Amino acid sequence: MTDIYKLNVKNNSTQSGSFCIFQELPDVNVPGITTLAWLAKVAHPTSNLEFEWGIDYSFVWSKTTNLEPGTIVKSSQSWSANLSTLNHVDFNFADGAYTFSNPSQGDYEGNLYIDQTKRVVSNDASVGIGMSGKGAFYVPSQPNMKVIFTPKPTYWLIFGNFEEGEVIDITKVTDNALRLQYKGTKVMNVELTGSNTWNVLPNN
Repeated sequence: MTDIYKLNVKNNSTQSGSFCIFQELPDVNVPGITTLAWLAKVAHPTSNLEFEWGIDYSFVWSKTTNLEPGTIVKSSQSWSANLSTLNHVDFNFADGAYTFSNPSQGDYEGNLYIDQTKRVVSNDASVGIGMSGKGAFYVPSQPNMKVIFTPKPTYWLIFGNFEEGEVIDITKVTDNALRLQYKGTKVMNVELTGSNTWNVLPNN
């Protein structure tokens, strides 16, 4: 069973908004990767929230082709994956629809492979990877292209107006984001203060 990570967040600011977790960009062999608001929840002032997840990977694809910031990407299909024995999948267009097929073991552990067939149409869909049942990263579809993701499971917390699955511009939000560093623990407690700064609280 995978380890479970928890994040408890307290909104001690004067604003209502969304706490959003996004992940560190993986290494990838194709251009155009986009980052989603992986987990997001709304909180009013004085509210407490809890996030919980495990490092359970998945292959995801979406019919969404507009990967501009602000777009909400809904996964059309999600297949379980891991970094060793189930890290390769084909992406094909068959019988009028896209689908994953042929899950298998990829060339190297630590990577996630999506092998797009010749029937895939350029920029007609988006393929990517997720974690704990939620999409995290997407790239535009391309025929005859094997996409290789090397995940780096590191998490960042931001506050603002975000919706789960929304494409975010990480160049504009990282300066105000808190890197969540789970050092020797799987639980973190974080406060957004009245001056809109982050305060990491000790575990009780």
